[in-house]
Amino acid sequence: MHHLFNSRGAAASRVRGISLLLALSLGAATLVGCEKPDWTNPDYVSTRLVEGDSAERAMALGKISALEDADQKKLVPALTKVYLEGDANQKDVMKRLVQLRSAEAKEAYMKEVRENSTDYAGAAAEALGEAGVTEALPDLIKLYNSTDDMDTKQGLMRAFSHMPDPQLVGLLTETMALSVDNYPIALHSYSCEILGDIGAKTPEAIDAAAKSALVRGMFLGNLSGQNVASECGIAIQQVGEPMVPLLIKTFSGENDDVKSLLAKYNKAPDYSFPENLVKGKMAVRLGSLKSQAALKPLVDDFNSVKEAPKQLSGTHAVQWRVNEARGLSETINALGQIGDASVVESLAGVVKNEKITEEWDEITDWQVELQLRQDASFALVHLGDRSATGALLEMAEKGLIVDMEKLADRAARSKQPMPMLQRYQFNWMMAESYAFLAGADGAAGLQAVIAKTKEKEIAEKMSSYIPVIEKGAECLNKGDDAAKAGCFDEMLGDKDVLVRKKAAFELSRLPAAAAAPVVAKHLADDYLESREVLTFAAYRAPSKEAIAAIDKILKDEASNGAEYKLDHHRLRLLRAWLENNTGAVAQK
Repeated sequence: MHHLFNSRGAAASRVRGISLLLALSLGAATLVGCEKPDWTNPDYVSTRLVEGDSAERAMALGKISALEDADQKKLVPALTKVYLEGDANQKDVMKRLVQLRSAEAKEAYMKEVRENSTDYAGAAAEALGEAGVTEALPDLIKLYNSTDDMDTKQGLMRAFSHMPDPQLVGLLTETMALSVDNYPIALHSYSCEILGDIGAKTPEAIDAAAKSALVRGMFLGNLSGQNVASECGIAIQQVGEPMVPLLIKTFSGENDDVKSLLAKYNKAPDYSFPENLVKGKMAVRLGSLKSQAALKPLVDDFNSVKEAPKQLSGTHAVQWRVNEARGLSETINALGQIGDASVVESLAGVVKNEKITEEWDEITDWQVELQLRQDASFALVHLGDRSATGALLEMAEKGLIVDMEKLADRAARSKQPMPMLQRYQFNWMMAESYAFLAGADGAAGLQAVIAKTKEKEIAEKMSSYIPVIEKGAECLNKGDDAAKAGCFDEMLGDKDVLVRKKAAFELSRLPAAAAAPVVAKHLADDYLESREVLTFAAYRAPSKEAIAAIDKILKDEASNGAEYKLDHHRLRLLRAWLENNTGAVAQK
């Protein structure tokens, strides 16, 4: 029995051994027949997306992020197929597609835009825009007009921003009419930007209603203090000269749409939106466009007597006077920007205190007087007519802000004297403007004023401008314009900001052919004070190279801090103007 038992046990062991061998053989055969997973291969991932079940597709979706960007793009056809099938993974598939932004996925994007099956309609619309699928515009416009979902509307606006097309003008104009308190002001911001981009390419597409919307947009603001003046201002600059008649009409107080808007805002007790608020904003726009057509209305207003309407009283009258002073300040600046020499004598008169004590008395105190006279001196510098240096030099020596002097006397009697540089800031400011405008022989004139100046601090301040004039003289005495421009090129590398600003102003006075390459070269210099003057010089010496320089600056400095915000805004305005004007200038 024992022997029999052992025999049977041996037989059983042989059977188990054979079974194990068979199992191993079958397993090996199975492994040989299966495809080994390769999640680093986009072709393999694509196959699993198309042929796999829901679980396999979910696994494949989880592997996509590890692939290189180029390999991820190869998956778009497979992802599109899965989305269109309506698989359980459809939401995750569309999430990936809107990240990939591929024109190959346009069928999936369009389905999502129409049906919003995965709540990605806005993102899908933006993807269509970024992918440049212009044939989708009719459907996108239809969705924008039909949806009440603000996130979807904003996604559609982002789509429109990638493909500005004249067929959008009506939609954008209507959006600008929406309440900024009841709708996201981002919709108005996008509308201005897209209208500007359309106007830059096809200005004839910006009809009267769209122009009115852009100008009205300059005054829109919600209860949170947000506005779209910057975006609409750049859009106006992009449309260019066709905007000027409406800007002049608005400046003159004849734009009924804007008047109605301001009347709505202009409530007691602050009365912060009087009708004459339009003057400052429109003067800035007209000056930025450098429009000769704006010269007469600006000069007419400049020459008018400034008196508050008799029906206004109290705070309302005060606000009117404050805004009239601001408007006059911007009008003076605009006259300098436009650059017509016919206004030199009038501006020199403001520097010498003409008009202020009579025609403008009602809107001026000592601070406003200081501001307006300083504005006039800067406008003369921008005009570049050296015949105005006499007025600047005279005021550097003898100029006086009477009410400021009275204030200084009272402060001295109270044993808290006003700092000398503050008390006589008008004088040294005039000396600074003189330095920027003076020609090659200008140093002697300022040295004579310094010799007569009794106050040591003021004399020292004025003396700091002598090297600026002398370095400028070295360049101005060069033989030809090209040599002068080359010399100013070197000056722009100086550590002294005043020297750099002098060089930039002088470049604005040279022929464009000589100055433009130097201006474009130095626009990228990371000195914001002198860059502001170079930005002005680029209007006088325009070039396509300056456009390329601006594009690079805006890209390279996109993450820079808030202190660059105003500088970049000026550059965008300049770029818009250059796009409209470099061709014409180049032919002169």
